[in-house]
Parts: sequence; structure tokens; C-alpha cells
Amino acid sequence: MDKEILLLLKSIIKRSFYTVSDAQKDTNATRRQIMYRLEKLNQLIEDYELLPVVLGHQQEFLVDVETRDFLIQFLFASNEDITYHLNREERKIFIYLCLFVDREFLSLQHFMSYLDVSKSTLVQDLNELTLELSDQEIDLEYDRSLGYYLAGEEMNLRRHMMKNVIYSLSENANSHVLDMFIDAQHLYTFDFSKLIIQELAQKHEISFVEDRLDEFIYIFIFLSTRIVDGLHVDKSNQQIPNVEMIKSFKEYEFTNELVDFFPFRDQIAELDRQYIGSWILGVSFGNIDDDTEDCLIIAQMVGKIMTRFELLSGVHYSNLEEKFRHIYAHFRPAYYRLLFKLPIVNPLKQRVIDEYPSLYSLVKETMKPFRETFGEEISDDEISYLTMHFASAYSQKNDDEIIEKKEALIICLNGIGSSVILYNELRSLFPSIDFLLPIEVSQFDVEQYNVDIIFTTRFFKDLTDVKIPVVKVSPIMDAQEKFTVYREVVSHLGEYATSGPRAEAITTILRKHLGEVPNEDQLVSDLMNTYLKVPVDLSTVEVTRDRLIDLLSEDTMHLQMDANNPLEAIEQAGQLLVKTGKVSTSYLEAVLKSQERNPGYFVIAPHISLPHAKPNQGALDRAIAIATLKSPLNFGDSYNNPVKYIFFLAATDNETHLDAMSELLELFNDSTLLRLLENTTDKNKVLEYIRQIN
Repeated sequence: MDKEILLLLKSIIKRSFYTVSDAQKDTNATRRQIMYRLEKLNQLIEDYELLPVVLGHQQEFLVDVETRDFLIQFLFASNEDITYHLNREERKIFIYLCLFVDREFLSLQHFMSYLDVSKSTLVQDLNELTLELSDQEIDLEYDRSLGYYLAGEEMNLRRHMMKNVIYSLSENANSHVLDMFIDAQHLYTFDFSKLIIQELAQKHEISFVEDRLDEFIYIFIFLSTRIVDGLHVDKSNQQIPNVEMIKSFKEYEFTNELVDFFPFRDQIAELDRQYIGSWILGVSFGNIDDDTEDCLIIAQMVGKIMTRFELLSGVHYSNLEEKFRHIYAHFRPAYYRLLFKLPIVNPLKQRVIDEYPSLYSLVKETMKPFRETFGEEISDDEISYLTMHFASAYSQKNDDEIIEKKEALIICLNGIGSSVILYNELRSLFPSIDFLLPIEVSQFDVEQYNVDIIFTTRFFKDLTDVKIPVVKVSPIMDAQEKFTVYREVVSHLGEYATSGPRAEAITTILRKHLGEVPNEDQLVSDLMNTYLKVPVDLSTVEVTRDRLIDLLSEDTMHLQMDANNPLEAIEQAGQLLVKTGKVSTSYLEAVLKSQERNPGYFVIAPHISLPHAKPNQGALDRAIAIATLKSPLNFGDSYNNPVKYIFFLAATDNETHLDAMSELLELFNDSTLLRLLENTTDKNKVLEYIRQIN
């Protein structure tokens, strides 16, 4: 079956409400192309004497129950039986894996035989791969007596192999090229290795993130093969960090038992065992309750990260211990990935940056001081994962009891960080549904979970036998996806899906009392979006957040201020907000107590103090006061002393001011603005400069 028709088939069975317009957007196809694919799909269906897929009044695909069951079975049978042809990217991955395991003399003929391609196609693939590898400081060499082989630092070669595995599993959600390579090289299979690894993980109480477990299994197969069979491996120059305390971890015990299970056990050296152990640390959850030698190191770093984030963002945590445990669980693996320079690909990175741009900037700024610990910049993929964990802190929980609730289960394959965000978004979207805590695919048992509806980030085979509605969702949803999911769930559960009235009911009431209403759809959308938190009109669903300039005014500025000590300086800056009605005196008192208790606490950057308190301590409106000191002062023993500038923040919640804070952090690095603040008393000039650059 043509891949475009298969793609349409997958989309139709994954979503119970899917329109021709949706299909056009998903595939960048014309309506005519979609209708042609539907015609071809219906030819297959009618061959089996089943009812065809038809279109409803809203141009949605309507599928008979028997037809849907047939299509689901057909889809999975197709996945198992279809002859798979590698595309160019997959061929380059296959070639690199051949070179990486390094088991045999490799010529053009070997590659042509493996890949079943012409010489000209192969040469083009090799040329592209050579250029890509040179960017990673890896050389693809050829010698008549040695054949094709890789040259470069061993850690670079390993990292690129890992990137290939992660890319295949995350970007493509496709292990075909990896499995084809294992089969061609007669290596230990994925399923065999997984059985051993899962049994040992259970024995040592190691919890893997679902997708990360698959990555580790493939990486272990390829890495162990290279270590044992590699013809060109320089074992004297591997530059693997020697972290002695790893030997005391359960992950190291796991590694030893895993390696010792295989016949090649004696050929895996001590440092390589530590390296494999670091990978296990990098793909499993950290538990603060485990008495490990690194517990204090990681906990202190997490504490510093949370404190710095709080200072930079003006966000104040509720359930502090719960948040600490959550971030610890996910930072411990990140710590070892960074320490051992292990790559990671976050398939949700761009979505995180697009959906949470301000939060992403704040987290990136938060992590800047920690790059010295790891000797390099922290990658955007790691930053976006951390952003996902911080994002989960902003959900508003609805504690109102509803007499009758439907139950829902969330199955997430993208890890706990994204599942927490998804859990919070779905709870907000459907407050009348009782959501169980998210689970991974390996935990799913249709007999165990007696729920009314299932949400999943990926459709998998076990769901084919489920008799209840299954809704496919993105781990991080934009407005378009929220509306699609809302519409689909309402079609399944009706009035149980939402505790509020439906759009049709509101429209009827408006027409009854007002007659013809201009921009009726827009009005209904705004009403539901504002009061019921239901995304109806996709073009208007936005969270209103302040820009930096919205929080500033001449009335809340004092340039070239005289102050004898830090407390006096902060009090004068805070009074600007008190006098303009932005905060109460209790808010200022709370800030002064924090300053007195820890004089350097609010000093977040060279010469800059950012005092603030919790919203519930007396914040009345969102605002930022700016004060500059005529004579700089030392705030405690902060290494960012002396303080010249005070930015006094008032925030009424943990979210609406984040865009402004993101802009403000950028200004902290703007030397032109800082010089202007230091030398002028013209408030309008300062505001005009900020307005121009933002």
C-alpha cells in the first residue's frame, strides 16, 4: 500500500473525529489528493465486503465499527509484513553503524549489497555522510588494505552513534534501520537484550523512562560490539571520565551483571563499564530517598537551580518538597549525561520553545552558572527538558467535587516531564473528568484499568483490543490541538466531558435575548474561553501576558537614589510600588525580612538586585519598580556586588508576568541600557529606550 494512503489510514483510526481539512493540514496535500487516497483506501475495504469510509456533514471521516476493527488489524499486519526500503537518511545511519561496530573490511561492494542500491547512489550517500561527520570532528577514511573506517576521538564516534539511535527512535519513531542492521550483522537482538535488561532492572529497582529504555538497549548492543570486535579502536585514548563513586551505585552493579551475562564479559574494561553505567544513570529516574554517594551533590545543585529560577522568574513554589523531588528525579540523569558528554535529543524541543518561550528563556538563564561544572554549554535539548519540568508547576488544580465523574487514563511515551504537562492540561480542559496519574506503555493492562476513556501520545498494538474510546494527543498541545481533542472527547462522552454548557446552548441563549449578534462565533468563543476555559475558536485562544513595558511607569522609577544601606535602598524602591497601589505594606515587609535574613539573596547578576515576595503576601497588581543607586552598595557577601540597580517585582500569580521577566533578563545583558540607567535621571528616556528595543 502507498505510504500516503497508509498515513491517511493511521490518522483516521487514531482519531474518532478527523476531517478532510485536518488531513490536508497534516500532509500538506490538496483536497483532491486526499479524496484520491480515500478512494484507494475504500477499494481495499470493499474488497473485504465491508462498508466504506464516508464523509459527514462537517467533512469528517465516518467509519463503521466493523470497518474500523478491520483497518486496525490491517495496519498492524502491514507494519509487520511490509518490505521496508531505507530512505537516504536511514541509509547513512546504516552505513555509519557498519563503520562504528567495525567488525569487517568494508568496501563499496559491501555497502551496495547491504543496502541494495546502485554505486552512484551509494557514493552520493558516502559523500554526504563524510561532510556531516567532519562537522563532528570525525573522518571517514579509505585505505586499500583497510577498507572504509572511522578516525577521530573515541568519545566523538560513540556520541554520533548514540545520536543516530536517538534520532531514529525519537524523530522518526522508527527502529526499522536499527533492526535491519542488527539482522544483517547477526548481533544480539533487541527483544533478547530487552528481556535481560528488564529482568536486571527489576532486580536492582531501576526505573527507566519508556523511550530511553529502548535507546539504551540499542546503544548497548552497538557499543558492546565495537568494544569487543572493533578493528580500529584506539583503547589508549578514550577520554572517559573516571568517577570512582559510580562503583557504589546500584546502576554499576546492574552494569556488571548485564555485561557478565554475555560471553564477551572479559573484554569489557573497567572504564567502559563505568561508561555504560553512566548511560544507565542518564536514562533512569533519580530517587532522593536512595542513599547514594552523589545524593548530596545532586540535591545541592537542584536546590541552587530552584532558588535561582525563583529569583529570576519571580515564581514562588507551592508544594516545595514535591517540586524538589520531581526536579531531582529528572536532573540526576541529566547530570550524568552532561558529565559524560552523552547526547540527548528532545523531540519536543521546538514545541517547548514555541509554547513556552519566556519560560524557556528563564530556564536557560537559570542554568548559565552551571555550565562551568560540566565544562561546556548545556544543550538546548537539555534546557527544553528542564523547561518541561518547570512548566508542570503552573497548573491550576480544580478541587471542586463533582458528584458524577468519568475516569480517564493517560499513556505517555515521552517521559514523565511531558506527561505531567499533558496531565495538567487535560485536567484543566476537562475538569469534570477524573484523571488517573499518567503511566507508560509497559504498565498498561487493559484488565487493570477500568476507565471510560484513554488518552495516548502514541497508538500502539495493545490498544487494538480496547473497547473504550482512545484519543491520540500531543505531549504538549497548542490551541489547535486542544480544540481538536476537546471536540473529540465531547463526541465520545457528551455532557460528561465538560461541567459547563456547550457552545450551541450559549448561542441559543444569545439569539433568544439579543437576536442577530455581530461576530457571534467570536463572542461565544470569548465567553467559553474566559469563563469555562474551553478552547473553541482556535485563532483567539491565547494566554494574555504582560510585556515588560506594560509593567513600567515613571511613577515607579527613582533614578540616582541616595541610600545608606541595602535595607534602606530596598525600602525606598518598594515604596514606589506601595504608593502607586501595586503592593501592600505587608508585601514590602516580607521583602525586607528576606533581605535582612539573607543580604545577598536577591542579587541575581553583577550589580543587579531583583527583590520580590510571594503573590499572596500582598501583591495587588503586576509591576516592576526601577531604582538606581547614586552610590553603589554591597548587599551581603554576594560575588555580584556592588549593587547599582534595583528592579523591584510585584507579581500576582506565577505565570502572567513571565514574558516581561524574560525580556528583563535580556536587558540585564544590555550594556547600553545599564550605562543609561547609571548616568541619567530622565525617566522618559529610559522608558523610550526599553520601548524601542522590545
